[in-house]
Amino acid sequence: MKNIMELLYNEQLGKWHSGINAPDSEFVRTAHIKSENLEMLMDSLDISQKEWLDSYTQADGKIENMINYNNFCYAFHLGAQLMAELIRGKGELLE
Repeated sequence: MKNIMELLYNEQLGKWHSGINAPDSEFVRTAHIKSENLEMLMDSLDISQKEWLDSYTQADGKIENMINYNNFCYAFHLGAQLMAELIRGKGELLE
C-alpha cells in the first residue's frame, strides 16, 4: 500500500453499492452476457491465440485499473476541496 488513497480505493464498497450485485441488476445481467461471449470466443481459439488474448486482457485490466484509480483520486480530491470551501464558508459557489 503506497498511500491512503490506495487504501480507500481498494476497500470493499459494502453497502454503498449493494444494489449493483443484486441478481436482477443490469450489472449482473451484463456480466453474464460478457462471460458467455468470452466462453464462446475461447472455444474458437487455438493455443497461441489464447495466449495472445490472455496477454491482452492482462494488460487491458492493468490499464483499466490505473484509469479507475486516477478517476477515484481526482473525485476524492475534488470532494475534499468542495468540503474545505464549505467549511470556510464559501457555500455560494454551490448555489
